[in-house]
Amino acid sequence: MKKKLIHNLGLKIASVLIAICLWIIAVNINDPITQHIYSVPVKLLNLNTLTNAGKYVEVVDETDTVRVTVRASRSVFSDFSEKNIVATADVTKITDDNLLPIEVSSSKTDSKIESIKADKEFVEVNIENTMKLQKRISVNVANEPADGYLLGNISTDQNAVIISGPESVVSKIASTSVEINVDGATSDVNITLPVHLYDADGNEIDDTKLTKSVNEVFTTASILQKKEVPIEYMASGTPAEGYIFTGKYTKNPATVTIAAKPSVLKTINAIVVEDAVDIDGAQGDVETSVELKAYLPDGAVLADAYVSDIVSVTAQIEKEEVRIFDVPVENITLTNIPEGYRVKLRGTEEKLTVRLAGLSSQLAGINANALLGSVDVSEYLFRNGEETVTTGSYYPTVAFTLPEYVYLKEDVKVHIILEEN
Repeated sequence: MKKKLIHNLGLKIASVLIAICLWIIAVNINDPITQHIYSVPVKLLNLNTLTNAGKYVEVVDETDTVRVTVRASRSVFSDFSEKNIVATADVTKITDDNLLPIEVSSSKTDSKIESIKADKEFVEVNIENTMKLQKRISVNVANEPADGYLLGNISTDQNAVIISGPESVVSKIASTSVEINVDGATSDVNITLPVHLYDADGNEIDDTKLTKSVNEVFTTASILQKKEVPIEYMASGTPAEGYIFTGKYTKNPATVTIAAKPSVLKTINAIVVEDAVDIDGAQGDVETSVELKAYLPDGAVLADAYVSDIVSVTAQIEKEEVRIFDVPVENITLTNIPEGYRVKLRGTEEKLTVRLAGLSSQLAGINANALLGSVDVSEYLFRNGEETVTTGSYYPTVAFTLPEYVYLKEDVKVHIILEEN
């Protein structure tokens, strides 16, 4: 049996090869009909006839893609692809059922193409009115800056967006916004953010069918540093006669936390409220309210949004007390004596009667023997612009060094004699 199989083996192999070649030659000569299937998008023609009329056209269920069967001679497909198939649907031929007839053809003219046929006859569309809407772009902030810092102003390079598309979608838009995350920030946050659309319930709206005038906006969140500073008040006016301002205030609150850029914050050590309390003619404590925001330095804001901007302050007014002190004459110093002259103080064994008025707490701490006064002789002699000095007797007023909130109830004069050396 084996001998029969290998007998004339070369001749047998040659016969097989010749048969294959003859088959290939026969196929090429006959070029039989075969078919291929292609997936092809359908191009909508004259779409602007509807869009220009304010209509929105939407293809239903991807019916604008067809499977096209091409029957042709085998040789046709050697350089044939889906790019050679043209599938169109003319909008002007729309039916009452919103169907667009599909037409398919080949861009390649070849008599060997037997047929081109799509698996569907129509593109199904929905048609509705288009709608245009303008909305302000708000900014939503996520999270908080780092401890000791505060979110300041937020700005965007665009504050509104114009949206157009199918009425059924656009009419649901209730708000538009971007969301910026400031979690742990210690400096300004600058970022480009996408614009989101929301309905009245806060649900995000799919914008794939919509056109927006801006899709992204550049957003800046200013980050400010906090600092607690005291509030300092300044009264205006003079209390009624017999009363004195103690220089003390009852403050509520005494300090406030502000926020600003670090470069600004380092220059602020207190909030100074000038002319906060009018004590003119007052015969008792004067209480008033102050709008603190008006006194904040440029670039600073109140750090706690829940703390009232209105603060209260009371200027303490007390009835003045008058006390008499017998001050030794030797406590009076004569200064600035003109050159070439000498001055004698008369009554050196006497004591000067000094009536002081002020706060009782301050007067109580005054020791008559420690109360010092002085007379600037030249200032007294030349007070009226005189240029020459005349010897003789004079009665200048003594200037005393007094505690705060204590003053002379009446002037104290001394007798001096000016003589030439």
